[in-house]
Amino acid sequence: MGYDIFIQTPDGKPAEGDENYFRIAWTAMPRTLDAMANFGMLADAPVPSWPDLSAYGLTSADFQPGTERDQSTVDRIAEFKAAYEAVRDAAESEPAGIPAYKLVGNDGFLVTVAEISAALATYEAHPSVHVAEMPVGDPTWRHWTAFLRRAQTCGGLRTY
Repeated sequence: MGYDIFIQTPDGKPAEGDENYFRIAWTAMPRTLDAMANFGMLADAPVPSWPDLSAYGLTSADFQPGTERDQSTVDRIAEFKAAYEAVRDAAESEPAGIPAYKLVGNDGFLVTVAEISAALATYEAHPSVHVAEMPVGDPTWRHWTAFLRRAQTCGGLRTY
């Protein structure tokens, strides 16, 4: 069990290559998030509400494989999926960091380049940053910050 984190390209597709994938064990993520909080990299934001199937006149049965759908149902499913993706991809225009909820779960929230940039700027301005990535500390942290810097040059990242 753990977190699978993927860098994406600017057009929203998963970036190819092993260097664009990061795995954090479920036991290591709390430690990583704690370090991020201590460096001021996380933003406090409420978890957004997911769209409700009933608001689109849908039920889970409408998504079952092999289900015959009329055009009206197909259209409502497309509207629901667009609303769902809008929630997953939502971001502040001028973020203070990475909203913690985007990394705590595995819902595939988009962590934008702007959010990563704000988090890294806060981190790099911290007075203890010069010792944070030294080899005597948690080895995950050094690799995690390198991964964030890479994601900052691409299209962001998603956690699953």
